[in-house]
Amino acid sequence: MLLEKITLQNFGIYKDENVFNLTSTKEKPIILCGGKNGGGKTTLFDSVMLCLYGANSFEKRISKKEYDEILGRKIHKNGEKQANTSVKIEFLYNHYDRKEKIEKNNYIQKYTVTRSWKKIDSEIIEKFTVEKNGEVLKIDDTEWEKFIQELIPRGIARLFFFDGEKIATIAKQGGEDLEIKNSFESLLGLDIISKLKSDLEINLGKNDKKSGEIGEEENFVEQIRKKIDNLEEKKSIEVIRRNAKSDDIESIEKRIEEYELEISKMGGDYAQKRVELQNKKTVLRAKLDRLEEQIRILCSDALPFSLIPKQLEQLQKTLKADQKVTKDSYEKQIISEQLDELRDGLDSGAFWKKIGLDSKAKSDVIGKIEDIFDKRLTDKKKTSEIVIGFSETETNKIFELIDKVSVLPKQLESNSKEFNTVTEELQKTETALENAPDDDDIRPIIKKLNEQYEEIGSIKSEIRHIDDNIQGFKGEIVTAKITAQKHVEKLHDSQDISSNSVLTKRVTKALDEYSQKLKEKKIQLLENYVLESLKILFHKIDFVDKVSINKNTFEITLYGKDKNVIRRDDLSEGEKQMFATSILWALARTSGRSLPFIIDTPLARLDMDHRDNLVDEFFPVASHQTIILSTDSEITKPYYEKLKPFITRSYSMDYDYEKLCSKISDKYFDFKEEKIAV
Repeated sequence: MLLEKITLQNFGIYKDENVFNLTSTKEKPIILCGGKNGGGKTTLFDSVMLCLYGANSFEKRISKKEYDEILGRKIHKNGEKQANTSVKIEFLYNHYDRKEKIEKNNYIQKYTVTRSWKKIDSEIIEKFTVEKNGEVLKIDDTEWEKFIQELIPRGIARLFFFDGEKIATIAKQGGEDLEIKNSFESLLGLDIISKLKSDLEINLGKNDKKSGEIGEEENFVEQIRKKIDNLEEKKSIEVIRRNAKSDDIESIEKRIEEYELEISKMGGDYAQKRVELQNKKTVLRAKLDRLEEQIRILCSDALPFSLIPKQLEQLQKTLKADQKVTKDSYEKQIISEQLDELRDGLDSGAFWKKIGLDSKAKSDVIGKIEDIFDKRLTDKKKTSEIVIGFSETETNKIFELIDKVSVLPKQLESNSKEFNTVTEELQKTETALENAPDDDDIRPIIKKLNEQYEEIGSIKSEIRHIDDNIQGFKGEIVTAKITAQKHVEKLHDSQDISSNSVLTKRVTKALDEYSQKLKEKKIQLLENYVLESLKILFHKIDFVDKVSINKNTFEITLYGKDKNVIRRDDLSEGEKQMFATSILWALARTSGRSLPFIIDTPLARLDMDHRDNLVDEFFPVASHQTIILSTDSEITKPYYEKLKPFITRSYSMDYDYEKLCSKISDKYFDFKEEKIAV
């Protein structure tokens, strides 16, 4: 999810139309909004939940009357009586990134949600509209409630959109249980399994017949399921290995930057030459990797079929012959039906009575007509039998594959030539790097630098090998699933309702087992992420040595180096906020959901060390989009300078005491020179 724009119209202390452009980039994910107390930060913060969730945006359930009273209080006091109050949110949502995190334009949808209301004769009249890609959806507030719960469950939204002063309550002993428990299944994708189980149980209730014996097909499907689970586990292990290797490369690249900087500081033509050659090597290596990936994709596609052109040609002829046999068979059936229908008409006395022919002429006419139809039927009987028997859809897919095979060799030849050219250029560049003249002062650093590059090359080779393994597992999983689907279809064709009931029970049981195992793995991953976040955000070094999460109650227990439990109630207020932030950060990382963070008053209760940790380690990497609502005493000038490389745009909200409303400007606070106290 990526927030694009929030528009407030006569909302709270905002008069007329106020637009916040929130688009950000991957390199600069932060939107910084500054405002003094009473300037409108919390009003902006509250508008997001109110617009998306309406009466359900509050922590406690409220009545319709209470909700109308809240909407009435949100109307700008100095506005015109008949003026509309509204909140409009525009955002992009990628429906394809839940697991693989692959962004495709076909799956990115733009939503515009508008909630407006006005007060007429002491009654609140509310209007709610939703647009998807510019088209208004026919959906009311009740239907939207179900839709937004599927898109972004309210419990999850409250974790990603949080008040820095209030989240410390999560850190109280047992305080995190409800928040985490309510959002855990949705965050980790377990809610889909629960819904599937519910559907299966409904189906099972309709089929209440006695279950039969499990046949060979069912046993085979069970074996394939175990095989798929095993392949999924192996694939997950490889993905974890790949992530670890990528982290190793990042660490090495940081060391390389340090060595390169040290060489550059020493001066000399050598350092400049090496920088140019290394940049060229990096570009060539990236190009080579891209070509290698393109060649690998071509080879894993339909390319092998180009080795058997004659067989493909024969297959095409056979399939066309099968199509003709099928067509003739249909025509034969139609002719026979038409002949039978015609005979019935000719046998009718009423038909001949109108024409007035004698019996001999009548017999001649009927004989001629039958001769014509018999000749057409005789021609159709001469057709041969069907050889393969594919469906029309399957046949067309094979024809498309055959057409595709004809162009793949040329693509491979082009990519191979370019690959050879780039390889030669890369070898020349690497030779130039190796043969560059040494200097006594920089030779030890050069040696270390070369070792780091060799290590990166070795790790990248391992990553390519891991990627091949992952692709192999994916291919085996797809093949196994197709095989399983075919056998399941056979079961559906051959078994009665009782057999379906048995299969439903087995699938339900398998889902329970899978859900439990997935839950345990996710909890273990969450424990690691919480511990990692604590080590980053706590200013006490190695204060927490271990994190344990109860898989049933979700209670989080901290352990120190001495293996003794650290009571969370004994933490300082700042440490509690860091602990709560670590939980939210870890939940976001574990779930893999690409949701923005909106953080109100992030640094109010923190000391300098904890503030430094949040500014340096958390804000720049918390999410692909982080919206910070801060006072000038939180994100001060030094902190602003630190965050500036990661800020796409800034706003400030100032309250105008004459016009009794807040105004926004496209910049953060104008910092004055700080006076030095003696």
